[in-house]
Amino acid sequence: MEPNADHNLIIRCRDGDEEAWRLLLARYEAYVYSLCLRIGGSREEALDLTQEALLKVLTGLNKFQPGRPFKPWLRRVTVNACLNQFRRRAPETVSLEQPVGEDIVLGDTLAGGANEPVTAAEWRDARDIIRQELNRLPFQQRLVLVMRHQEGLSYNEIAAVTGLPPGTVKTHLYRARQQLRRQLAGVYEWEE
Repeated sequence: MEPNADHNLIIRCRDGDEEAWRLLLARYEAYVYSLCLRIGGSREEALDLTQEALLKVLTGLNKFQPGRPFKPWLRRVTVNACLNQFRRRAPETVSLEQPVGEDIVLGDTLAGGANEPVTAAEWRDARDIIRQELNRLPFQQRLVLVMRHQEGLSYNEIAAVTGLPPGTVKTHLYRARQQLRRQLAGVYEWEE
């Protein structure tokens, strides 16, 4: 995608051009939904978060600085919409010290014990289990994990997007990884 094309659409959107908004949506709606799904967990919640984020994008386009990349700004607006939604909820308390159940076992197939090829169904099962376990993480741990490993952001970029200090980002990321390792025991062989 051409940065100039985005900027031209943004300028047209600021002038009230509905067709330009539809074109901008066509380019980025799937990205926003995907990000909301990874952060929010469920499809229903992702749809709500996507609508909220896109509304904030539309109403905030006047704050976007022309000449700057659009996607990082879009990401920040989306993450902020997700953060605001989760702050409005009752606080979620999950102990990192709680025992982890032994209910996740896919056997040697994904753990690398057998030389049998892994089927697409087994990979889908593994993906579903990982998604389920990600959803069990406390929100901020899940958020920094998604930002780091799925969005590819650095610690400082995550800190800038979320408003968390870099040290807190590192702590959340460490705890999220540790929790996932415990939760996914038996799914993959972890290399230490």
